Amino acid sequence: MTDHMDFGKRVRFYRERRGLHQWQLGELLNRSEDWVYRVESGRIPVNTVKMLADLADALRVHLEDLQGNPVLLEDQGDHKASVPAIRDALMQSRRLSGSL
Repeated sequence: MTDHMDFGKRVRFYRERRGLHQWQLGELLNRSEDWVYRVESGRIPVNTVKMLADLADALRVHLEDLQGNPVLLEDQGDHKASVPAIRDALMQSRRLSGSL
């Protein structure tokens, strides 16, 4: 969803998703509201690993997502084989609750 955005737009997207104002994110990072504005508008780069990590942490996202490189999980094989076990577990729960 955010991989087509530039870095500043991703920062803004994740900040808004977390419900933070620019000044609040700035406080979390010991930076000014203006600094956050300039990062989001692409006027200044975030070019240290520490600041990137701090920004990702403050936004509660993975660094890869913030940089536009989402982590893809590997396919672990045949998922259909898991269906009977999942069904049994769900049915057991219903039996215990008395709804069956």
